[in-house]
Amino acid sequence: MFFQPQTKLILFFILIAIVSCKEKSIIGNVSTSREWKSELTEYEKLLNTDPSFNNFQIGMLKISQLLVDTNFQDNRKDILLKGIEWCKKMNDGFYSLVYKKEYVKSFPQDAKSEQYLFDITKTLDEDQQELEVKIMYDGILKRWPQNKEAKENWLRIKRDVSEFDFFLNETGKKMFGTPEQFRPDSARVAQFISFSETFAYAYPDDKRTVKLLMTGAQTAKTGMVPGKAIELYDWVWRYYPKSEDAAMALFLKGFTYETDLNNKEFAIDAYKTFLYKYPGHPQTKEVAFLLENINTPQKELLKKLEN
Repeated sequence: MFFQPQTKLILFFILIAIVSCKEKSIIGNVSTSREWKSELTEYEKLLNTDPSFNNFQIGMLKISQLLVDTNFQDNRKDILLKGIEWCKKMNDGFYSLVYKKEYVKSFPQDAKSEQYLFDITKTLDEDQQELEVKIMYDGILKRWPQNKEAKENWLRIKRDVSEFDFFLNETGKKMFGTPEQFRPDSARVAQFISFSETFAYAYPDDKRTVKLLMTGAQTAKTGMVPGKAIELYDWVWRYYPKSEDAAMALFLKGFTYETDLNNKEFAIDAYKTFLYKYPGHPQTKEVAFLLENINTPQKELLKKLEN
């Protein structure tokens, strides 16, 4: 089934907003296993009876909501797999890729992640991003050394993974073409973000991964790509909760919502979750202040800061 690109793009951003923005999984009610399975069964019946785009869209949104509402990793796995299954039935790889990426982030060592990581890599290969593809295949082989297809593709691409550090540094250095340039070059911003994401997918346990994601997020924020910044901040706090950057990532996620997107609802959710999760963090007072004054006009807020 073919859906118009514009419609896909709209739904894609809705999915991202639901999956990586609201924090109800931490501070709200959690769906029980029986409840979510019952809900998905009803939506699946509807989709099987009438496989229209409208019903597919409703099903995708429901799955995304469930991903937010559950704290149970086993449930999360089943919900993601159901989303991927529905996408396959509808012959839609666009949204399937969203769920496969979430699956790989959530379960990097799981057997299914091997195939899903391979699928993600194929999309990079189609875009002729050779260095990123080489790194992805290298990451697959480090976790699953018996993957013959990954080995063949790794040998096919005449790039060396050691090039990564050089190109990452060069991209960062050339982000601003001149000292007077106010905004970074958009192409180099996109390249740096791509490098950051690729490294995280390929080497989730590498000690540099979290720092690269944080730098990628800050690059996206500076480069006026707040949605991507939020996604990368969410990646750090949600999938690396024990890292020293997790709390700051959650705070910056909320701050980006407030300052870059003027989305106070999502900012409030992030700030409240921060205060719930990290009551003793050095940033707690600042977050509490931002939450308390989120509806305060800028002029009044500046006066409060001066006093």
